[in-house]
Amino acid sequence: MDIALALAMHPEMTAQALAAGGEPDLIAASLNGDDNAFAGLVRLHERRVFRLAGRFFRQRADIEDVAQETFLAAWSKLGTYRAKAPFEHWLTRVCLNCCYERLRKKKRMEQSLDDQIDIEVPPTDPTAAIEVQRLLEVLPPADRFVLLMLDGEGWSVAEIAEKLGWSRVNVKVRAHRARKKLRRLLEQGQ
Repeated sequence: MDIALALAMHPEMTAQALAAGGEPDLIAASLNGDDNAFAGLVRLHERRVFRLAGRFFRQRADIEDVAQETFLAAWSKLGTYRAKAPFEHWLTRVCLNCCYERLRKKKRMEQSLDDQIDIEVPPTDPTAAIEVQRLLEVLPPADRFVLLMLDGEGWSVAEIAEKLGWSRVNVKVRAHRARKKLRRLLEQGQ
């Protein structure tokens, strides 16, 4: 009786088949199109695949979908397995790729939903921009530059420090002090 047929008839034999060195036989039979042999490989590795998918997703449906995608990908790409490393390692990589792809799809879906939602921005006060510009002109040039780069242009503290040759701490301190000066100027109504 061939090992794939035995596994199909007796699922409890999976561990015994492995102990007897049956995994390479299952892989070889699967490569030859034996569905039962691949079913044996699925039974052998399904717990690991579900556990790994469970580390990425919390919803049972997502975990099951990733596991199914993993085994479908493994079936279609089984010819790329070279047996230089254990099959389990190769299957883990396939599962990780499926998890990452699903995460990317979810992120794209969320972004496209965000793009479809029309957020109405309240109209800005035209005098506010003039007031901010006037207050910035009162600040020393270095303070003005730090605030414009951080808050206006969206530069990071690290980028500003690198461009100006300052330490990151210096950039943070200057930004804090410049904001404090602006606040004081606003309160004074200057």
